[in-house]
Amino acid sequence: MTTFSAAVHQNVFLTPGASAIDAIVSISAHEGGRGGPDAVAPGGSVEVIIVDCSGSMGFPSSKIEAARTATAKAIDRLREGTWFAIIAGSTQARMVYPEPSIGPDGHAHPALSRVSMPARAQAREAVGRLDAGGGTAISTWLGLARQLFETRPGAIKHALLLTDGRNESEVASRLTTELERCLGAFQCDCRGFGTDWDRAELQGIADALLGTTDIIPDASYMEAEFEAIIQHAMSKRVGSVFISVLTPVAGQVRFFKQVSPEVVDLAEMAVWQQPVGPRGEWEVVTRIDAARPMISLYPTGAWADREEREYHVGLTVPPQSVGPEYEVRAARVGVLVDGAMVTQVPVRATWSDSVDATTRIDPALAHFTGQEELARSIEEGLAARRAGDYQTATHRLGRAASLAQAAGNRETTRLLLRVVDIEDPERGTVKLKTDVSKEDEMTLDTRSRRTVRLNRTYD
Repeated sequence: MTTFSAAVHQNVFLTPGASAIDAIVSISAHEGGRGGPDAVAPGGSVEVIIVDCSGSMGFPSSKIEAARTATAKAIDRLREGTWFAIIAGSTQARMVYPEPSIGPDGHAHPALSRVSMPARAQAREAVGRLDAGGGTAISTWLGLARQLFETRPGAIKHALLLTDGRNESEVASRLTTELERCLGAFQCDCRGFGTDWDRAELQGIADALLGTTDIIPDASYMEAEFEAIIQHAMSKRVGSVFISVLTPVAGQVRFFKQVSPEVVDLAEMAVWQQPVGPRGEWEVVTRIDAARPMISLYPTGAWADREEREYHVGLTVPPQSVGPEYEVRAARVGVLVDGAMVTQVPVRATWSDSVDATTRIDPALAHFTGQEELARSIEEGLAARRAGDYQTATHRLGRAASLAQAAGNRETTRLLLRVVDIEDPERGTVKLKTDVSKEDEMTLDTRSRRTVRLNRTYD
């Protein structure tokens, strides 16, 4: 059984009249005493692998060959008893394994298979026949995956989606509509193969479905990437985890972001609840009444034992008088598992006229605020470079180099060195390179949101 703990890192002291509060909330999942390390959710796990089989995957043929090999290796990594399916995506989605069942109505119905030695062998054989042809209509791929996941309510549901191109075979609104249907239905890690896919498009899918995005620059990396993704998915033990932020009357959540292991804005995913009606029962609302307390719920997807994540919450409360006796609880942050509160911690605020107290900088907050700025600086710098605004690009990427150096983010520094020459990392002095490959630019762009934790225990 997985248990959770939470801790808040903040400076509780505000200057007189101030109303904005920022805090880092660290949440950790721990292996409990029941069930053992291999215990999973009562509904089990479901894995759906979606492979782009559009025409571009056949040129050169090594692309579809790599996809076949990587998918076969991913099947080998599935835990015994896991429900799974393989989908081929092109202009339409097609079941690769298992074959659809024929219902009493005479129509084919998509189904899942359960991992066993015979099932693995049959799935690998079916994957070996994958071929390339047709266009790219990702909404149909996600729609078929959603139908499969709907057959296993209560399970931990994960998809791996591989594509080498853009969603060019359908109008954009179809993908938007399907994504809305998929929200909360499953998580999806997306991988772009090569450099002809759209980073914003693929990242939008992964963000909406609480997954990750990355580039597979060459066929030789695909096998290891697929195995790593499946191994991580199989480590998940708890499926329905939400973070709850309770704010008092006239309080407000300014923003809510995951900041580790990568920066993801979760504000648009929030569900609001307030006490309504004569009995004051908590119900979902679409309009916020400032005269009532509010609970904001943020989905976080599935968690593994020993997993740790950090969140940056920005709050607003009405200013109070100076003095510890006027301290307020600006929010109560909790973790909900299957609708039950398992842990919660307060975010506090006290107004003080002590300069020493109010100017104290919490190390965790300073660290992750810098990491958020690092991600923005890279995104803005690369956008300016593509637009030919080299002055802005140099300034923003120089700032990114300085922030990466300060945070000890060696991986981001290594990727920045593919795009700029870093002359003075502390001052952020860089020189743009002129011979940057599309692969290097896309890799930096895609991985810019990855963060590192503090290299010491939080104060």
